Amino acid sequence: MKNFEFLLIGVVLIFGLNACQDKYTETYQVNVPIYMALEDWRALDISAESPRQISEAGKIYIYQNYLFIVDRGLGVHIVNNANPASPQNIAFLPVQGSVDVAVRNDALYIDSYFDLLSFNISDPANPTLSCRIPDAFDGYNMTLMQGFNDELPFEGINDDNGIVVGWTQKEIIMDADSYQNRGLWMSNEENISNWAGGDGTNFSSGIGGSMAQFTITDSYLYVLRPSSITSFNLDANLCPEQGSVTPVNWVAETIFPYNNHLFLGTTSGMMIFNLNNPSTPEFVSSISHLTACDPVVVQDDRAYVTIRNGNNCMGVLNQLLVIDISNYNSPFTIAEYNLTNPHGLGIDGNTLFICDGSAGLKVFNAEDDMAIADNMISHYENINTYDVIPYNDVLIMSAEEGIYQYDYSDPLNILQLSFIAVN
Repeated sequence: MKNFEFLLIGVVLIFGLNACQDKYTETYQVNVPIYMALEDWRALDISAESPRQISEAGKIYIYQNYLFIVDRGLGVHIVNNANPASPQNIAFLPVQGSVDVAVRNDALYIDSYFDLLSFNISDPANPTLSCRIPDAFDGYNMTLMQGFNDELPFEGINDDNGIVVGWTQKEIIMDADSYQNRGLWMSNEENISNWAGGDGTNFSSGIGGSMAQFTITDSYLYVLRPSSITSFNLDANLCPEQGSVTPVNWVAETIFPYNNHLFLGTTSGMMIFNLNNPSTPEFVSSISHLTACDPVVVQDDRAYVTIRNGNNCMGVLNQLLVIDISNYNSPFTIAEYNLTNPHGLGIDGNTLFICDGSAGLKVFNAEDDMAIADNMISHYENINTYDVIPYNDVLIMSAEEGIYQYDYSDPLNILQLSFIAVN
């Protein structure tokens, strides 16, 4: 009997050990942060370098005859775009933690993690640092740094290790419960914003895309963060004066200026702020939608909004919304159209451009609000698109593959002018 009992105990132990081992055999791939000490980052030399290939195209911005292309988290490429059929890359400005740019009166403003930098670009091939405002705004979006895979969760951030300057991926082996409780997070904006540290154009400033978080109207720069808008008075030009911080109650993602107002795309809907007092934007109204990412552009009494799903956005819808803003106090949706995974968009007259993610660039005649889907002019497939700027009959589009430029002076016969490849 004792032998049987020992045998039974042995079998139980073997099965128990195997069960414990099986519990930890699942393999997960996650984003892992790359850190830099805060003091090392602020000590970096920032001087213009020779042109280089784009590593990962991000935000785009145009000013006079120049195109500025942010290389996510690394800096900005300066391109002479006087001839869009033959753009000339003239310089690279290395700025760690850069995501957004804006330009006014030959002053280029760019974020660097928590700081705002300004550069004199009177000679665009040789920009020089004029001013640094430390801790100019709360937080930065760490998932916009180089190397982040937005299809994967990421490891918890340890502030004691410094600031996150990039990402790599690794495999971990654990059970599902440990996976959920180990400090791994899906990459939604709410988590990022909690950790990351504590027509509005004129001839003197430039134009950004619909995914922008920097925008300039008159003599003010507005910087959007997930929970706030920070204003900067640019009258001093090269060293902006930091102004008010306006709370945003929703998770804000994009900012678009129009008609003395700011239109915010958020994960919950579109918000409208007026600039009657330009130093302190004032909330006017909002219109909600299901949780999703939400760029917005405006023309006349219409706002065009794309919403999409994905890990960053947490939603389930992929749509174009057409919103009536004839009364800024009471916006309402008048049409909805299903898309694949829309990102940035642009409108010029009746021509609507939509970056539908991996489904490519789609161009519509938007004259009839209720029949946009029935009036697609062109569809450029096999391009993983991100954002567009339509201006003076030239469309500039950023994509995973690089920067495309098109002549749309005849919307029924759009011609590709040039392509700048990503390395």
